[in-house]
Amino acid sequence: MKNFVLIDGFAMMFRSYYAVRFAPQHEGQNVNAVYGCATTIMQALEQFGPHKVIVAFDAPEKTFRHELDPDYKAQRSPAPDDFVPQIQLVKDLIEAFNIPMFIKPGFEADDIIGTLACQAKDYQTYILSGDLDFLQLIEDRITLARFNGKGPELFDEAATIQKLGLPPSQVIDYKALCGDSSDNYKGLPGMGPKGALKLLEEYGNLESIYENLSDLSPALKAKFEEHKDYVLHCQHLAKIELNVPLDFTPESIPEYDFDLQKAEDFLSGINFHRLLQRVRNLNLNGEQQNIKEQNSSSIESSDTEQMNLF
Repeated sequence: MKNFVLIDGFAMMFRSYYAVRFAPQHEGQNVNAVYGCATTIMQALEQFGPHKVIVAFDAPEKTFRHELDPDYKAQRSPAPDDFVPQIQLVKDLIEAFNIPMFIKPGFEADDIIGTLACQAKDYQTYILSGDLDFLQLIEDRITLARFNGKGPELFDEAATIQKLGLPPSQVIDYKALCGDSSDNYKGLPGMGPKGALKLLEEYGNLESIYENLSDLSPALKAKFEEHKDYVLHCQHLAKIELNVPLDFTPESIPEYDFDLQKAEDFLSGINFHRLLQRVRNLNLNGEQQNIKEQNSSSIESSDTEQMNLF
């Protein structure tokens, strides 16, 4: 089965920005996020040898989740001043690596990635992101890859259970019960991870919990009844949209065609000279490697500042 790599663009940028602690400069501007994204993209191409690869970005406009809840993500601080000017440079980098970029007004990158991952029935799909929301999508042919500096930390169903204590099929309801502080919704008041895990282990899903409220303590039963609308609201916010109306499909996305000259020109132009030899030595046959074995091994690099990232 051929590999399809779906990259969460802003997740890659933010992780790069904070992971690259030295401060490469270009024309008096910090470009640490650009540097980190360059190393991440090269590592992904080498590790997974993708037949197809895309980067998805959040749209600048409000999404359908903001329409559902004006407080969605409202607590997040603005991006650092030197982050925003790097966004276009990262997009120039992605273009130089011949990777298509997609944005869909009204939706997040998660929704684009989720829709494509579910449509790509003939591909082994790797989602590159630090966002554990993607664990809800995990199945035999969909894997979450989080780069951690030593190689991709891969999450299949077993790794999801080890990480969260529950399978991918219960991730949405778990978030509905516990809430998600990073997205600014609270779930059922007073419900913590242990209580949510216990309920989901016993009843399987949120619907079944509500069908069996009489089994719960009077206080917990009353709380579920009082906050039902809000819990279902949180469930809706937690769910990645899998039916985004895209004007492309996995089949229509071109096969990946790496252009060494374009990549070299970009890296030279932004003075990332130490990355030039790395890009020239790229092994794009990653699909022939045993990726899961590499999950526990260290990827050697002559450049100690290539500290990737997810």
